[in-house]
Amino acid sequence: MKRKIFSCCAVFLLAFFLSLPVFSQTVDITILATSDVHNNYMDYDYFTDMPTEQTGLVRISTAIKAERARDPNVLLVDNGDNIQGNPFGEYLAKRPPVSGEISPIMTLLNSMRYDAMTLGNHEFNFGLDYLNRVIEGAAFPVVCANVINAQTGASYFNPYAILTKTFRDRGNNPQAVKIGILGLVTPQIISWDGAWLRGKVETLDAYETAQKYIPIMKEAGADIIVVLAHSGIQDYPRKGGEENFAHFITTIPGVDVVIAGHAHEKFPGRAFEKMQGVNNEKGTINGIPVVMPGSFADTLGKIKISIEKNNNAWRRIDGSGTLIPVYDSSARKANFPPDAETTRLLTVVHNAVLSYIRAPVGAGEGGPSSGGSLTEPLTSFFAVIRDDYSVQIINEAQTRYAEQTLAGTPYAGLPILSAAAPFKAGGRQGPKYYTNVPAGPLAIKNIADLYVYSNTVVILKLTGAGIKEWLEMSAGQFNQLSGSKGEQFIQNDDFPTYLFDVIEGVTYQIDVTAPEKYNRDGSIKNAGAERIKDLRFNGRPINLTQEFVLVTNNYRAYGGGNFPGGNPGNIIMETPDESRQVILRYIDEKRTITPKPNNNWSLILPKDSGPLLFLSSPEAQDNLPSGITFLRMIDTGFAVYQIRP
Repeated sequence: MKRKIFSCCAVFLLAFFLSLPVFSQTVDITILATSDVHNNYMDYDYFTDMPTEQTGLVRISTAIKAERARDPNVLLVDNGDNIQGNPFGEYLAKRPPVSGEISPIMTLLNSMRYDAMTLGNHEFNFGLDYLNRVIEGAAFPVVCANVINAQTGASYFNPYAILTKTFRDRGNNPQAVKIGILGLVTPQIISWDGAWLRGKVETLDAYETAQKYIPIMKEAGADIIVVLAHSGIQDYPRKGGEENFAHFITTIPGVDVVIAGHAHEKFPGRAFEKMQGVNNEKGTINGIPVVMPGSFADTLGKIKISIEKNNNAWRRIDGSGTLIPVYDSSARKANFPPDAETTRLLTVVHNAVLSYIRAPVGAGEGGPSSGGSLTEPLTSFFAVIRDDYSVQIINEAQTRYAEQTLAGTPYAGLPILSAAAPFKAGGRQGPKYYTNVPAGPLAIKNIADLYVYSNTVVILKLTGAGIKEWLEMSAGQFNQLSGSKGEQFIQNDDFPTYLFDVIEGVTYQIDVTAPEKYNRDGSIKNAGAERIKDLRFNGRPINLTQEFVLVTNNYRAYGGGNFPGGNPGNIIMETPDESRQVILRYIDEKRTITPKPNNNWSLILPKDSGPLLFLSSPEAQDNLPSGITFLRMIDTGFAVYQIRP
């Protein structure tokens, strides 16, 4: 009888314990990610020389500490475009190197306990020597697999890293997990920064590189694989060599997590909801958790994955991606205060950068310190709606530079045109992202406000037909409008303003009632479409076979933005001079700048239609030009304006 009771109890207890979930074999991991920080470490806008609540790694640091306080299983990664982007990075890159010094950038990232980082295209803007000096100070692995040594074919950087992390499982037991980190960069760096890179490194297709390394990482013991893909998200058919390849990476077996970036967009987000394989609610693409955390340290990406151990092997059983914004635009308040410890760490360099940006034009830039001045304010509030001097002054400077540089060359007799875009004109960067320079003496910060990127000047040769196609691509900035009586927004939200090139030296109109000719990837969307009307040179219809010089930047000349004609075969001169330096010289030569556009281009708008609207800064209300009226504010912080044909 006793034996029978014991047997029954044993069976009961065994059944009870077998019914309990095996928590000890399941681990939940939080992966936090930054991307495209672009030197926005302090909560300070060096272009306007004012504090800001909307960006800053010091505020993201507060969010990271809060996540770590809630969750012991945190991995922190950066997805590139970190060391360049505003005067903070310019100051560090241009000052004389200090022997044995760890870059203040890496001192900061080390203090925040980053686990890994990859490289973005802008990491290469200052050359390999500077980049190597910066990453030498990293206390974590910096990985990039598709950049190879041009002489040996070997990986120039560490292609991947495998981190052994001890995480707590659901039963609070320690579990060792090996996390593979693979880094990939847009392969176009070899074109965009060729002056620094050619002959030293080459780039490989990112997708094929990932296919190669993921099995190698698995063989080396990686339990899960996180791909840091410095790349946007597009689902066009794959051709090879894509700039925006993150979507394709999610289709590779063995990938568990993808961090995207480069495009300064946010995923999950409405812009991607119709894309193949996207689950916006869960933050996955093709079942793989993905985040793209904006830009300028305005958002922290957060991925949650659950992994389960079976037969001594971990596998991902679930995952999702979300975004943590620094600023609540609807409530118009910051979500996180700046972290005091991180802020103190940056104080000395921050003060040095303030002194640098407040110096007059010419000071410390190789020219006289007298500088120049504006007779009136210079803004980019309406730069996409009508001709604007914030773009024209760049074109004037580039044209003057080309005249001097081409003198005495076989190209000296060709007519010179210049292409430039409004870099700071709102869009996905928000309602404060506009050039806004007051009247009076110009400082270095004002030039950085006009021209954000560390580009160099490149000169192309194109025919009149090539100029027209260049403008057709640029005209994708606008939606196709009709005679509808309802409200219509003029701008295409999916078309960044930095791709809206204005060409100086010709006159033309853009007919936004016509369909656009090109897709964003440069492929033909509507073969017979024609938005560029009445294109003239010297007052006459342009000769489509005539040759012209077109001055632009290295990014555009080597295919950035997929402009027809933007390719190495059309380059006649690649200069070492930075675009900002060219603008500085022009201003110092002119001394007094009167910001009056010459109105060489305009929009053809539908007549007898309903309200034609566009978004701009609320500050634009203070000085509205004729034909434009303020309508209302919206919850994103933008103001809605109406333009009348």
